[in-house]
Amino acid sequence: MSIPAPPAHANVAFLRIPRFASRPVGEQAALKEELESRTRDALARVPAPERAVLDADDGLAVVLFGDPARAFDIAQSLAAGSVEPLHVGVNYGPLALTAKAPEGRVFGDGLAAAAAAARFATSERALVTHDFLRALQATEPLRAESFSPAGDFTDTRVRMHSLYAPDPAKVAARRRRAMRFAASGVAALLLAGVATRLAHHAFFPPQPAFVSLAIKPRGDVYVDGVARGRTPPLMRVALDPGPHVVSVRHPGFAPLELAVDLKAGEEMKITHQFGSSARPRPRPEQPKGGFWSELRRKLGGS
Repeated sequence: MSIPAPPAHANVAFLRIPRFASRPVGEQAALKEELESRTRDALARVPAPERAVLDADDGLAVVLFGDPARAFDIAQSLAAGSVEPLHVGVNYGPLALTAKAPEGRVFGDGLAAAAAAARFATSERALVTHDFLRALQATEPLRAESFSPAGDFTDTRVRMHSLYAPDPAKVAARRRRAMRFAASGVAALLLAGVATRLAHHAFFPPQPAFVSLAIKPRGDVYVDGVARGRTPPLMRVALDPGPHVVSVRHPGFAPLELAVDLKAGEEMKITHQFGSSARPRPRPEQPKGGFWSELRRKLGGS
């Protein structure tokens, strides 16, 4: 005598082909074959222990253990890509085998309620049971909020079923909310990046560049149009690395104006005598000892 297997709870998506019994036998076979082929493709990424496909008189049932949302998404994708419209019902409930043997048949409320929901569904609206909605609420409460009551339905066995359907307005609102969260997440990352750069600049400021001044007889110094003092006594100006315009003005003479592009730590010297016809040129400060001493050192001289 065969011993029934203990029941197990699972998500069941019942895919029903409408008016199946009234179609020619050849058409029935073609529709079944097409549905089975697409179902195999849809389940290819689902681990084998987490899925099963059951044949039904007017379609098939997909059994999926684990995530309820995955079961509903797979059912909807199969319905959306079908050549012929499908009626989809989804349930979460117990399933059992009549025997632990190859000839054992699957039965239980998990399958029966999914089949009933599919009979009340339309090609435009999939239906889920109250038990499925509760399972979805436990794992993805925000997703569950996008369903609204579709009504109470009585099957041929005079059993009442409270069924629910995706509410287009709620689905759209959930998508907008998800997009806002995604956008705010991107903004937060961008702000974090800006804040990191600002903090790095505050705690680790770049090394300044310096401009040394040898101006005769004297001059008022401006950097990027901002007054920095009079030279002499001002002999050295610290600047941020980068391009600047340095100008020195002396009454009665044309102003000295130089565009410089300084690197961090660079030292530049500007020498000028107002009244001289020679055009001043900024030049980097030479190391102590001068050019010839440095050259002799590199060549090994004294």
